[in-house]
Amino acid sequence: MTVEQRLSVENDAAVLCPLAILASRDVDALALKTDAGYRLLARYRRTQNSRDLNQSINHFRRASDLCPMDHPYRPAALFNLATAKLVSCQANGTYIDLDIPISLFRGALDLRPTDHPDRAVTQLHLAIALLSRFAKWGFQTDADAAEELLSEVLDISYTNSYTYRAALIAMATSARHSAGSINLLQERPAASMLPLSPDQLADRAEECVQRDDPRALDEAISLHHDALGYYNTGHAYRVQLLGNLAVMLRIRFNRRGNDDDLDQAIVLQTEALAMRPVGHPDRSISLSNLANQLSTRFDHRGNDQDLDQAITLHREALALRPVGHTGRSKSLNNLANQFCSRFKHRGDDEDLDQAITLYGEALALHPVGHTNRASSLNNLAVQLSTRFDHRGNDEDLDQSIALHREALALLPVDHTCQSTLLNNLANRLSTRFEHRGNDEDLNQAIALHREALALHPGHTDRSMLLNNLAVQLSTRFNHRGDDEDLDQTIALLREALVLHPVGHTDRSTSLNNLAVQLSTRFEHRGNDEDLDEAIALQREALTMCPIGHPDRSTSLNNLANQLSTRFDHRGNDEDLDQAITLHREALALHPIGHTDRSKSLNNLANQFCSRFKHRGNHEDLDQSIALYREALALCPVGHTYRSTSLNNLAVQLSTRFHHRGEHEDLDQSIALHREALALRLVGHPDRSMSLNNLAVQLSTRFEHQHNREDLDESRENLRCALTLLTQHDPRQLAVHKSLAQVYLSFHHSGLDGTGAGEDTDNLNAAMHHLKAAANVASGGLRSRLRESLLWVNVACQHSHATELEAYATSMQLLDAYMSTTASVSSRHNIMKDFQITLAVDAASCALRSGGVCRAVELLEQGRTIIWTQMTRLRTPLDSLQTRGNHAAALLKKFRDLSSLLDRPPASYSEATPRVDVEAGETWYRRLVEEWNRVVEEIRKIEGMSRFLLSPLFSNLQDAARDGPIILLTASESSCHAIIIPYNQPPISIQLPTDFDKLLTLVLTLREAVGKEAGPKGNQTALIKDLRKLWDDVVCPVVEILDGFARRGSRIWWCPTSLFNFLPLHAAGEYRAKGKSLSQQYTSSYTPSLTALIKAREGHDRSPSVPFVAIGQDFPAGAEFTLDAVEPELELVRRLLPPPPTVSFSKITSVDATKSRALCALQDNTWLHLACHGTQKSDEPFKSAFLMRDEPLTLHDITQTDLSRHQFAFLSACETAVGAFSTPDEVIHLAAGLQFVGVKSVIGTLWKVNDNTVQRLVEAFYKNFCGDGTMNSKRAARALHRAVQSLACDTDIPLDQRIVFVHIGI
Repeated sequence: MTVEQRLSVENDAAVLCPLAILASRDVDALALKTDAGYRLLARYRRTQNSRDLNQSINHFRRASDLCPMDHPYRPAALFNLATAKLVSCQANGTYIDLDIPISLFRGALDLRPTDHPDRAVTQLHLAIALLSRFAKWGFQTDADAAEELLSEVLDISYTNSYTYRAALIAMATSARHSAGSINLLQERPAASMLPLSPDQLADRAEECVQRDDPRALDEAISLHHDALGYYNTGHAYRVQLLGNLAVMLRIRFNRRGNDDDLDQAIVLQTEALAMRPVGHPDRSISLSNLANQLSTRFDHRGNDQDLDQAITLHREALALRPVGHTGRSKSLNNLANQFCSRFKHRGDDEDLDQAITLYGEALALHPVGHTNRASSLNNLAVQLSTRFDHRGNDEDLDQSIALHREALALLPVDHTCQSTLLNNLANRLSTRFEHRGNDEDLNQAIALHREALALHPGHTDRSMLLNNLAVQLSTRFNHRGDDEDLDQTIALLREALVLHPVGHTDRSTSLNNLAVQLSTRFEHRGNDEDLDEAIALQREALTMCPIGHPDRSTSLNNLANQLSTRFDHRGNDEDLDQAITLHREALALHPIGHTDRSKSLNNLANQFCSRFKHRGNHEDLDQSIALYREALALCPVGHTYRSTSLNNLAVQLSTRFHHRGEHEDLDQSIALHREALALRLVGHPDRSMSLNNLAVQLSTRFEHQHNREDLDESRENLRCALTLLTQHDPRQLAVHKSLAQVYLSFHHSGLDGTGAGEDTDNLNAAMHHLKAAANVASGGLRSRLRESLLWVNVACQHSHATELEAYATSMQLLDAYMSTTASVSSRHNIMKDFQITLAVDAASCALRSGGVCRAVELLEQGRTIIWTQMTRLRTPLDSLQTRGNHAAALLKKFRDLSSLLDRPPASYSEATPRVDVEAGETWYRRLVEEWNRVVEEIRKIEGMSRFLLSPLFSNLQDAARDGPIILLTASESSCHAIIIPYNQPPISIQLPTDFDKLLTLVLTLREAVGKEAGPKGNQTALIKDLRKLWDDVVCPVVEILDGFARRGSRIWWCPTSLFNFLPLHAAGEYRAKGKSLSQQYTSSYTPSLTALIKAREGHDRSPSVPFVAIGQDFPAGAEFTLDAVEPELELVRRLLPPPPTVSFSKITSVDATKSRALCALQDNTWLHLACHGTQKSDEPFKSAFLMRDEPLTLHDITQTDLSRHQFAFLSACETAVGAFSTPDEVIHLAAGLQFVGVKSVIGTLWKVNDNTVQRLVEAFYKNFCGDGTMNSKRAARALHRAVQSLACDTDIPLDQRIVFVHIGI
């Protein structure tokens, strides 16, 4: 190879010491001055312009001025200034000034200790300066000092290093001068220091071409630059050095991308060409070299002038190589390559035809047996394939494949180009498959790609080969739907991504490719992990495509599409809004005329559709239709994406029909769907969805026009669509739902020969498909939950036998869906979004069919889900420890996973990158999936089959062990009381009220509470409501209780729905000798039967009671002091038994902070809280006791282990009232304490005044522990008696006498 390149006398990189740039302003200035001095000195060496040298010295002097004695860069600054000054002395002949560089070199050497990496080069240059002075003035001390320095350099330098060779030359020069043979300063200084001959420089250049060694390349370039300074214009070696240096600069440009290198290479090749005028035997070589450099610059910057000039130069080179010239085939190829580039750039068919003609002539010069025939065959084949892509001439494609086959046959199996030719032939066969659909072509393409990949297990092109094989497997998956192809595609793309680590130029492409296939697998199987990973990969890919990057729009679209898919799957508004933002930006990057504009229009329109469905803004709907129409106009007949555009526009026109009723929209929608279906032939991956979409619109038109043909066609299309989908395809859900609607239409219309609404076969078929939709495992929990709720509604409307099964399925899916989110607030939001009366409606359904026990089970399963999910993670499993090693291992895994899931979820600031938030969410979902798998394994152990399943009635009845439980249910259909006695069948009573009456009672009672008493001291409105409560709810229950519950015994209320907001314990006639509940029974409450059962477990009767009283009279943000807090705590202390029965402690005032209160809660199993309390209806887990610094929230309490705690008296406002939006979750402070372990809790239903608290607290504790003993089971009776003792106290309003309630044992 003729590497026309070049090396350096004094390597600038070694002579000058570039400074690292630090943060300070002075060091920034130092770096700038040093860099400027370096560039000017390098330019002086090339041009010999003295002005450059003087400016270089000035910059280095200013740099040294910025380095005081203790500055770390002072030795480098001194060295640089000394070097420039030495060059100046040599250039100007001012040898008297040599003292200055010598002094500077000495200063630099003194600051570089023995082990310093630059000590040797400093010694070398000091020695050269000393030898220069010795040559002028003859001071032997200079020569001796130089010799000593050079000897030390030789001892510590590598033998072949530049420093070592330069020291040898200096030693030899010194020896000759001592012998009197030469005068050092009369010689050309640079020539005397030239370390390598031109041939040696060429060898260096060749090495740099062959191996990627950045340091060696920089040194070779520097040595060539310096050498050019000694071989002026006209020198025989100069043209070779120019060429070689240009080639190396181009190599460095290719490896590092510095534009200056490429520009300088072109300048050098231009000078080389000028040295080879017309008639020079090597002019064609220089023409080709310059043309190649211009071509490279065109590829990099896209300047047409460079490309045109390259073609002109190659034409001249070809003219200099006539037929018979040994270099003609090379020139033909070079010129053909440029015509190909110009065709790609401008699309002029003439350029492509000319390239093919030139490649054909080059092939003719390489007959069978020629070493380059395979290469020529390949080049011509590639361009014929390109022409096929542009003109569609089958002959070009077939000829391209034939040429590729011949090229491949010419190469031995171990040839280095074997994999390239295999790859090229495979790509062409793939193209022919796409054009003609011949399966054999696709299979052969895959086989060839596999062979190419097998040839290079560690090859640099392996990632490309992996990707190509993956593309073909993906194509075959889309064609045949074989899951194995898709899995293998993903595996190959994962390996390709590993070969493109962070920083690799192709990493973003690999990230995108893998993300697309993971997304495809999610669409076919519904695995959340695939979707989350796809989004994470797309986010990383987008970070690698900043504004201005040519692939940014693609990356924006890809990420937005995945976020949209996740929104459809999980319903997170943030995903939808972000998808719209990303698509808007992508569309802005695709202006009118851009080839991808239609795709961007479709994508953005899709998101507007989703947002319209989600929020109902008609502007979104109209905008989406306008965008779809524009996109369709850009996809004429024959366009690849026409079917997608047709489908999208059709769907939105249908949506608008449903909202505005314009039949023209519906008819147009059906016509568009028919055209889309015609374009999606059998085997098309989206045919099933086109069949479904058309069927849905035909069914809709039937509902309005009653044309039986529409309904028959709809049913037939849907049956066909279902057969096209695999059992794991999530799209089954949509088809089952559509089939259900069609069968319902048949049922309601009576078209099958029966009266309208009498055909049970069609109704049963509809229910079958609704059930199937809810059970499509890959359909996603959110979508399945919505379909199960639809099943519930339809089954209820038709009183179908599957109604109860639909309810049970819905509650299971709601539980599973909620468990996938980490925070209790997000779970609460899910409850608000879905049917809040699901459990009570299910119970009403069971009661209508006489299933009282089943009704109780459903109420327990579907209520307090958030609390139930928390307590599951704290389930003791000590019995498994003795069941063998497998059981013990499962126990450990269950505990470990439960501990991780029970931790508070990570809190993210708004500035947290979305990818980090999503990674946390994905991690949590994986933990949930693993936890579910462990639970399933535990259930396989003998005796554990019901582990963590909803309890059966036989287990729940144990809650009535100490007294009957009364479950109250309120649904739109009926209101019931279910009385659960111990060891007897439950009793169901239909109450003489309904949902609307109850709602009215709740609202009027809220208004009545707090109203001042009338002239006679009575709260008449409140009394009226309590009488209503007695008549409609409590009295019918008491009448049944009288049959088996003794007077004065305890009963427990378990209210649901609206009953949660009624003071059941206070119901009565409120007239002279009138009846009331409190006269006959002692009432307690429980949020669920399971909570009461758990509260009774392990009841502690320890004689020593750790009791803490926490009071806060002036919390953060308060405007006034609660004067009664301190006296109340003192009253509690005085009424409690003395030590050792009770170990009393108190936290008040400034000590009553959130952290101190939490510590006190953990350390004491009995507590009394006196402070402000707040109930947050919209975010109930933020309900709190207000402390001095910040609130002690319900969420804080749920993260605390209170499983040993016995009793809590909550002397604060609204501690036992839940959120109206989710009443059956019973989320309030008192219930929260019981769910986390406190067995007996007293709380308040509304605001309480100080006067009431003082009197009731005194009465309560006298009844509770007046005999000197402490038992939390006595709390209910103590409260009951305390309230009764205050009944005659007219100073206490009625609403204050009934404000306290007891919860628990």
